[in-house]
Amino acid sequence: MIDAAAAAGTNILCLQETFMMPFAFCTRERLPWTEFAESVENGPTIKFMSNVGVKISVCFCCLCFTQWWRRRSKGHLAAKYNMVIVAPILERDEMKDDVIWNAAVVISNSGKVIGKSRKNHIPRVGDFNEANYYMESTLGHPVFQTAFGRIAINICYGRHHPQNWMMFALNGAEIIFNPSATTGDLSEPLWRIEARNAAIANHCYTVAINRVGTEEFPHEFTSGNARPGTLNGYLLAICFSMKKPKHFYPTVLACAACQSALVLFLF
Repeated sequence: MIDAAAAAGTNILCLQETFMMPFAFCTRERLPWTEFAESVENGPTIKFMSNVGVKISVCFCCLCFTQWWRRRSKGHLAAKYNMVIVAPILERDEMKDDVIWNAAVVISNSGKVIGKSRKNHIPRVGDFNEANYYMESTLGHPVFQTAFGRIAINICYGRHHPQNWMMFALNGAEIIFNPSATTGDLSEPLWRIEARNAAIANHCYTVAINRVGTEEFPHEFTSGNARPGTLNGYLLAICFSMKKPKHFYPTVLACAACQSALVLFLF
């Protein structure tokens, strides 16, 4: 899918909440699910998408070096496709006694990890008591300057809190992504409204992304449906699929200052 997004000319790619694992936070079982947590600095997902961990050794033969580098960097998707990637993962913080966070890592189009955002608000609703799995963010509301505009990530449940959107916007976000994993019966009535309302209230673009398909747990899970909203609340497009991933390429003009078009890829 990332290859398909690149072929369509994508500049910013945002994946679903904890896309690298089953969304098992409704099972009330910590194990084995927390074993999917990985380090931003040393974990396989971010290494694959960025240049993290790549060591460059000098070679006297320029041709040799070029061929070696092309082979070595082939798997680093952000640089390979010249796109910014937002990769939501379950993060294991090796610097803080392996504390687990629900995070989204921002990788620049050159393959450099720009930074990360963490989930500010944790649901405690029915089976979704996600405090059993990870901690609430202590990073505040970071905004990341990319080659294609200033972006922020308001992870999943944070969309229910208007002040959360507002703080990202006050910190300078031009586009706020909302990678989510939610069910139709729980969130569908709000899903159609919240991101659009946030775009209007905060004068920025919002992009809500949901997982698709059915997770193999006692309760069927996720409802799909991605929705990007403009500054006046206009829906650029609707990508509604409950059963399988969909490619989704709305094009927006980020802001007058940027004077450049953005293509967003969601599934």
